[in-house]
Amino acid sequence: MSKTQLVILPVEVEVMECLATILEVTKLKFPQEVFQASVQVKCGDAVSKVFQITYKDSKELEYKLMMEVSKFKYALFLYGAKELRSRGLIT
Repeated sequence: MSKTQLVILPVEVEVMECLATILEVTKLKFPQEVFQASVQVKCGDAVSKVFQITYKDSKELEYKLMMEVSKFKYALFLYGAKELRSRGLIT
């Protein structure tokens, strides 16, 4: 009998000193079998909008989370939370 791992969502993981919340995961079967996760990132008091990440395995999910958090932190550095809020990009 094979073991099945059950993960109850949402789950929060620390990524580059920010908190990434995986809200939901869906398994897609075309054109190849992949997963799609709904994710939200929080750095300090800045919270991103919910966005989607498509991935094949946990290693790819980890890599893509790091890339998205990097982009989020860079936007905060460039524009600041106040400007991003005024543009409706963060809450």
